[in-house]
Amino acid sequence: MNLGVRAKFLIVTILIVVVTDLAAGGYLQWRFRVATESRMEADLARFTRAARDLLHHGAPASSSEWTAELIDPLADQLGASIEARVTVVRGDGTVVGDSEVPLSELATVENHAGRPEILAAGADTCGLARRHSNTVSTDMLYCAMLATPAGTSSASGQGGINSGAVVRVATPLETVGDSIAGMRAILVFGGLLSLGLAIGAGLVASRMMYGRVRELMEAARAMAEGDKDRRLPIASTDEFGGLAGSINLVSEELERTVKALAAERDLFETVIHSMDEAVLAVDRNRRIISSNRSARELLSLDEDPRGRLLLDAVHIPQLSDVLDHAVRGEARTIDITLDSGASQRHLMVRATPQGESGGAVLVMHDVTEIRRLETVRRDFVANVSHELRTPVSIIQANTETLLSGALDEPVLARRFLDAIRRNSERLGQLISDLLDISRIEAGKYTIEMRALSMASVAHAVSKSVSESCRRRSVTLELDIDPELRVRGDASALEQILVNLVENAVKYGPERGLVELAACQQGASVRIEVRDRGPGIAPDQRRRVFERFYRVDPGRSRHMGGTGLGLAIVKNLSEAMGGDVGVDPREPNGSCFWLRLAAATDDDDDDDDDEFS
Repeated sequence: MNLGVRAKFLIVTILIVVVTDLAAGGYLQWRFRVATESRMEADLARFTRAARDLLHHGAPASSSEWTAELIDPLADQLGASIEARVTVVRGDGTVVGDSEVPLSELATVENHAGRPEILAAGADTCGLARRHSNTVSTDMLYCAMLATPAGTSSASGQGGINSGAVVRVATPLETVGDSIAGMRAILVFGGLLSLGLAIGAGLVASRMMYGRVRELMEAARAMAEGDKDRRLPIASTDEFGGLAGSINLVSEELERTVKALAAERDLFETVIHSMDEAVLAVDRNRRIISSNRSARELLSLDEDPRGRLLLDAVHIPQLSDVLDHAVRGEARTIDITLDSGASQRHLMVRATPQGESGGAVLVMHDVTEIRRLETVRRDFVANVSHELRTPVSIIQANTETLLSGALDEPVLARRFLDAIRRNSERLGQLISDLLDISRIEAGKYTIEMRALSMASVAHAVSKSVSESCRRRSVTLELDIDPELRVRGDASALEQILVNLVENAVKYGPERGLVELAACQQGASVRIEVRDRGPGIAPDQRRRVFERFYRVDPGRSRHMGGTGLGLAIVKNLSEAMGGDVGVDPREPNGSCFWLRLAAATDDDDDDDDDEFS
């Protein structure tokens, strides 16, 4: 439902009045009830004290002598005098007088010893209670006091001529409800009256405002539809007069702005469509008329280049040629290489004619990362091709030699077959490593992080490399605390350590020693594989984890290395949130290390059967 301003104004006014009336009425009713009940409690307390004093003078000194025949007439007189229900209860809870119950029925009244007001009664304080009375069948307010005569008390404060006897005065609560009902009627009448007055005032005010607003709306609509000469009359100095003046000013500003935007429309449309990249707009005189933030950052422009010649602001001569074609109406795209000291940046620049204005728009893309990735891809393909060609060539040559007659010579045949086997194994390992590193870098290698026993992992690694150690008579020594636990993936950690230990066995001396050690360092665990090999030069240590990088290419290929083992180690370590590196050993050798998070008590325990 689409409501106008006038209807909305009336609805808001009515809602405000209704909410205010309800809140005020509720609060006044609550305050009136509290005040009325407080006054009733005070009156009952006075009546109860008066009744107690009269009983003291008109009743026997001992409560044991109080009988219904003696006390009930006194209770009836007291009830008639104060216009309230008066009840007298002996210390054992027996009712011996009640102004609302005939003497003949007092014996049937139930014992009052458990009534809350009786239990709460004091010598000078009222025991108050609000509840339904079964005797008179209505809600009552009760006030009870101990009927102890003035000047007589015992150690307990309740002794004397009628120790434990209680006098109680009660009044119906329906009087409170009647008073509140009367007040509620007054509040309802007042609320309806105020609502009617508010509606009337709202109608008058909205009618006065609506006429002026409608006039402003009609004039503004005429201006929007193209009536340039239409202006609003300013008939007053109030808010409506100010609004009319503001609308007139807006109309004049819009007229000027439309004229300015007409000349710049083609430029801004081209720039807006190219704002994701670095953009420069130039006029027919090669002066920069606009640039975006990306262009200033890409070209390292410290200030706004508007108004300057393009080649004065941007010292890239190649831009002049492509700009000449764009100014003549020919769009061109060129690649530019910028030397910035130790690094190079590659830009792809497209020049687009601006249209009838005779200028051009240059859109520049920083393709440095793309070119780097293309170089990496080419190097990777070249390395893989080279690595695959060597074993394939050996297998092919040995196979042809065997088929040419060497198969009939047992000694030569065995040697050629052994070479075929070794190179096929090397080929299979290379393919396996390529698949592993491809899966890891593509994020398809599933990592399941949990608590692992380093001792169990180390024993599994020892079994996996036992044959390699046996062939070169190398001793693998384990130095790991049986209680040490690390957080990682079981298969990934085992693959990392197998690669590191096999490298240490392969490149270390025969009959040498390789150490696999681990220790906890704060919240992490450092795992080390130490050897006594030739070591790695300082300038080569940061590159040993690159794909296909070899410290000694000839020796690595001779020994069957693929050049991917340490790259797999680095990728798996980073996938588990760790890091890896290599340090030198004195007097010779290397120490490859891996740092992972230590397991905590909250981590899932490892399954030692996985490494058995």
